Amino acid sequence: MTALNKLLDAYRRDSKSEREKGTYFEELILTYFRYEATYSDLYSDVWLYGDWAKEQGMDQRDVGIDLVAKTSGTDEFHNTGVRAEWH
Repeated sequence: MTALNKLLDAYRRDSKSEREKGTYFEELILTYFRYEATYSDLYSDVWLYGDWAKEQGMDQRDVGIDLVAKTSGTDEFHNTGVRAEWH
């Protein structure tokens, strides 16, 4: 069993709800985007949508976007289609 499989099994086992399991997964993908070499070069920062919305003075409720990423160099925000799903 791979380290990722062990981690996902722990999420499944320890989560008290589907929402909690989803939150764990979103945070895992956030960390992946921040530290995996390809994405860490592409993005200067990555946020959970609620955290980004709060910084922008926007409504933090779930709107179907899980993550927002700011591109390095252009400072554009990628927030459409950045959806972390795990079933």
